[in-house]
Amino acid sequence: MIERRLRNQAEDTGRTIAAATDGVARHAAGWMLPFCSFAIVAGWLLLVFAVGAAPVFGSMRKAAGDANVYRFYNQVTGVHFYTADEAERAAFIARWPQLLYEGAVYRALAAATPGTTPIYRFYNTTTGAHFYTADPAERLRVLQTLPQFVDEGIVFYAYAGDAFDRLPIHRFYNTATRTHFFTASDAERDYVQRTYPQFAYEGIAYYALPLAGDPATQAKRDAFRLLDQGSFGPTPGDVARVMQIGPAAWVDAQLALPPSGYPDAEFSYVSLDENDSCKFSAARTSATYACARDQLTLFKLRRRFFQNALTAPDQLRQRVAWALSQIFVISGMKDPDMETAYVQARFHQMLAEEAFGNFGNLLKRATLSPAMGHYLDMVDNAKADPLEMTEPNENYARELLQLFSIGLVELKRDGTPLVDAQGNPVPTYGQPEVRSLARALTGWTYPVFDAPQPKGGDDERYYAKPMIAVPSQHDASAKRLFRGIELPAGQSAEADLQVALNNIFLHPNVGPFIARQLIRQFVTGNPSPEYVDRVAAAFDDNGTGIRGDMKAVVRALLLDPEARTTPEGDPRYGRFREPALFITAVLRTLGATSDGIGLDDEAKGMGQDVFYAPTVFNYFPAEFKIPGTSVIAPPMGIHNTNTVLARSNFVYGMLYEGGLTRDEEVSGSFGSALPLGPYIALAGNPRALLAEIDARLFGGAMPPGMKREIYNTVTALDAGDPEERARAALFLAATAFQFQTSR
Repeated sequence: MIERRLRNQAEDTGRTIAAATDGVARHAAGWMLPFCSFAIVAGWLLLVFAVGAAPVFGSMRKAAGDANVYRFYNQVTGVHFYTADEAERAAFIARWPQLLYEGAVYRALAAATPGTTPIYRFYNTTTGAHFYTADPAERLRVLQTLPQFVDEGIVFYAYAGDAFDRLPIHRFYNTATRTHFFTASDAERDYVQRTYPQFAYEGIAYYALPLAGDPATQAKRDAFRLLDQGSFGPTPGDVARVMQIGPAAWVDAQLALPPSGYPDAEFSYVSLDENDSCKFSAARTSATYACARDQLTLFKLRRRFFQNALTAPDQLRQRVAWALSQIFVISGMKDPDMETAYVQARFHQMLAEEAFGNFGNLLKRATLSPAMGHYLDMVDNAKADPLEMTEPNENYARELLQLFSIGLVELKRDGTPLVDAQGNPVPTYGQPEVRSLARALTGWTYPVFDAPQPKGGDDERYYAKPMIAVPSQHDASAKRLFRGIELPAGQSAEADLQVALNNIFLHPNVGPFIARQLIRQFVTGNPSPEYVDRVAAAFDDNGTGIRGDMKAVVRALLLDPEARTTPEGDPRYGRFREPALFITAVLRTLGATSDGIGLDDEAKGMGQDVFYAPTVFNYFPAEFKIPGTSVIAPPMGIHNTNTVLARSNFVYGMLYEGGLTRDEEVSGSFGSALPLGPYIALAGNPRALLAEIDARLFGGAMPPGMKREIYNTVTALDAGDPEERARAALFLAATAFQFQTSR
């Protein structure tokens, strides 16, 4: 396989965290931010590793002592009135129809706390308007010089100083009405300055707090979460679309889209050999070399995977196909056949086609795939030969049961194990069942070569169509399967295979086993039994009596209450982004352009070599628990010091090194790059910059503590270098563990 490193990123293996942070200190100009001190770098690495400290991502809640400040507009006098008193608000709404109620505009505090200042209110008996001030000196002048102003005392408390989570409250003086206007909105401030010359801007009067999560904010967060689960990364356009039509309609619209996938027309070269028009020894810029690179390696296939993930419209289908590829695993690690583009393309296209089909058909197509047959030794698996002292290979039969359908132990529908009288899990099968299934699956080989080009030397191994039966190699004796089902003697290979697969498909374990696997891929590594039960129920019956309907399963999985809301206070909830999904989430959420080239190398450096799973058990253990906890987080099984640094290197390269450069050997290549302009434009206002990054990467749910640290870091940087501010904020947000964990 051709290795294509577009930039150096991997650190030496076996490095400890201490050594890594020491390396950062010594090479700050390399992979880590040039402006960061060693303390900041070390602290951020610890944050990245703080697995058990995953925060709850929820809407902001009013803390004890908070008070909404409400605004009214007097349609007669043209002035505004503000109150934090709920009774006063209710009275004004009830009694004064000329007062147009504008709702809550920010939050203040009902009582004094450290760092706060009282807000005083006066009533002007001459104009009937009110005056507000946070300045004790100004209050004193009013008391001493303006007898028409009646002191109404302290109406609420605000902050005198700025902080990351505070809103500046801007004050204007209306020279026409001789009253003051206050706003917490920068946009409204700018509009007033542009539109109303009689309003003289007087600066920031004090600082308050943003409103608790309003319905619109929560709806946006919910839309973001759905896309974070059901796509390769939320984009602003997709978030707006979900908010417009709702989660259920978005899921249904996605279910109706055809697969982007890996069309035969693009992966049509079926030979396993080099020939005169397809060889690696040709000039690197020639079509002959491009043929070998694109068809006799996985270069083009992996590029297409990332292109589809980043830009194709059928996001949900692709995500399901990607999840299924980690259950029904084949891998380029097997041999050169499995590194040939058309071989794997046919298999992954099948997964895309069956992602919204019926699981029973998926089971059959995967079983008859020559790629799967080659990978797990079902192809050319012959019946026993007493003279040669051979027995059928049991490899595929074993993995079909253990990994693709029912698992090792009997399950209740909620995914919890059935136990015997001694409290031990009940095994789903034993060696006799494996042996019988292996015998039932004998007698299959590669399809007949029918490609338009001449057959090459290795083209007896043909992968373009399903396997075909070889009657003479099939074990036609009687066999006993699950739950007393007998395969009678004398049946064909086709008949035995169909009955055997139906026997597995109808096993009650399949629903909960597949439901739990998919929930872990999309939503959380630690679903409640009730959640598993609801998805398994949809597998068992789609509502019209059909079993295995993947559309019903996907709907149940994504629209379940446990998927649509984050359980408050549960640090176990969520899923750690595997490398491929981390890469696509960074690029899609931040609006990158990419040709897909080189992203496979980035994922490989993070521990996930796309389409090269190290074993049939996938890239990482399905039941991996974070050490010292009971939290199941499968992708953490490949997470270590080196992969932490690789993730940081990837983000650093995108932000500080111009991304991935174009590949000179590939026609039309343009590399991968992030558009920094929109973020640089906001860097003069760190709060606005953080709000945009929060919306892009977290859907408005960036943890307050994290936001505070990034805000403090950004404000400490030179305001005259907006590019550095933007890069720093983006780097810290995208490399934080809180972003790498989808909740």
